[in-house]
Amino acid sequence: MKLFLSRKYDNYILFFSLSGVLFLLPFVNAMPLLRFALLGQYTFVMIYLIFSGRHMRSIFFIDMAFVVPALIATWLESIYPNNITFAASHVLMLTFFAYLLYLIINEMVHAHTVNTNTIFGAINIYLVGGLIWAYSYVLLYHFDTSAFAISGGESSSNTIELFTYYSYTTLTTLGYGDIVAQNAQARMLSVLEAVFGQLYLAIVISKLVSISVKSRKS
Repeated sequence: MKLFLSRKYDNYILFFSLSGVLFLLPFVNAMPLLRFALLGQYTFVMIYLIFSGRHMRSIFFIDMAFVVPALIATWLESIYPNNITFAASHVLMLTFFAYLLYLIINEMVHAHTVNTNTIFGAINIYLVGGLIWAYSYVLLYHFDTSAFAISGGESSSNTIELFTYYSYTTLTTLGYGDIVAQNAQARMLSVLEAVFGQLYLAIVISKLVSISVKSRKS
């Protein structure tokens, strides 16, 4: 089944789009207008997913089912912030990134050659995985602020930036200790992410090596 990441430069575009999201996140609190630039980056990733999957009608409508609700909820939360729009936008964004991760992994599994686009696909798995856990932590903290202990010097006003930082430090097993999981759910999510990060290195790199060896033999 030919998915949207089968095109020659799709992984490059996705990588730079996700990098733009990560670059903008730390500045949103200091410059609130950048929130719309950040939303624009998210919107680009979502719209790109729809139109790059347009060559298959079934995939197009599946893409629409994941993208449109997330896009609407995210913009509504920005314009009309309240508990309902916050929860809806973050749940739908979490679902969208999980779907995106599935597409990238599916493309990697069916790859026959290793090139720069394939390598960028492997990097995108890592980036999207970190964002999935980040949104999971945000939702958990939103409903239970005792789930995490945040050091006094940290501001919890921009939770997505804060927990994106926590997510990637956990994913890399770096763990500075300025944000600490306090309850069972938070600890288990953190453990699962750390395990994902280690399995990623073992499985994805071995897969790339295997593909490279097979392509040279053929």
